[in-house]
Amino acid sequence: MFTLKELDIFFKLCENSHISNLARQINLTQSAISISLNSLEKKVDEKLFDRVGKKLVLNERGRYFKSKAIKPYLELKNLKDNFCNNLLMGELKIASSKTFNSINLSSYIYDFISNHEVSITKYSQNTKEIIDEVLDSTIDLGFIEKEFDDSNIIKERIASDSLIIVTSDEALSKKEYYIDQLYSKKWILREKGSGTREVFLSKLKYLDEFKITMEISNFEEIKNILLQHKDTLTCISKLAVKKELEKKQLFEIKTKNLKFNRELYMIYHKNKYKSKLFLEFTSYIKKCFKSF
Repeated sequence: MFTLKELDIFFKLCENSHISNLARQINLTQSAISISLNSLEKKVDEKLFDRVGKKLVLNERGRYFKSKAIKPYLELKNLKDNFCNNLLMGELKIASSKTFNSINLSSYIYDFISNHEVSITKYSQNTKEIIDEVLDSTIDLGFIEKEFDDSNIIKERIASDSLIIVTSDEALSKKEYYIDQLYSKKWILREKGSGTREVFLSKLKYLDEFKITMEISNFEEIKNILLQHKDTLTCISKLAVKKELEKKQLFEIKTKNLKFNRELYMIYHKNKYKSKLFLEFTSYIKKCFKSF
């Protein structure tokens, strides 16, 4: 396969047939030019120039090669120029937990896309799946809310969050409870692998007495069930139910001696190449979450 450098020198030799003159013009040694030309001719298995004295003159095969190579050469050259001059162009692959979907991450990404010539693919996964995809470099960035340690993953804190227990039964919010006093309620929790679920359950004792009525992967579906059934509870990100709390559709149930604080993280593989686009986007996201 020809290199862009080989084609570039070939076309320059078509315009300037004296190797010594071309060497001065493009600031290369005559030897480097000769090596590049010889490499190209070896790849096509033909001489493209006749050596006439100190000049190189395109022969019949060289003229034919030139006519066929000019279009792909210009396309490659244009691609290289565009690539080098537009360091914020590219395609990012991102996965986020359901928590991040409920706290405006998609809107932030859209605003970034609107101001840059970039393509961003974002989809939702649970925390375990996101960590696995970062490890095998299926995605560039992950957004999760789980404490974990892996020497192959860089973990950057971007915000703090707290989980709260909520219900649509306002009467339950009038007093504080020990968590085991609520075990008999109908609990709707996220699916296994969810960071929210793991943080909540890790704080509970006597888990054999705690019963989960239903497991659902979507925050919105969980909220809809709570709004329709006053006897149901869930543990959810406070940020995810901010509107419902303000509208007094859902109510926080206070628990004694029990807090569910956590950090929100942006993660990526330790060997991830940090392009200008990657650095610009991650810096932008950190600014977006600064107010949380």
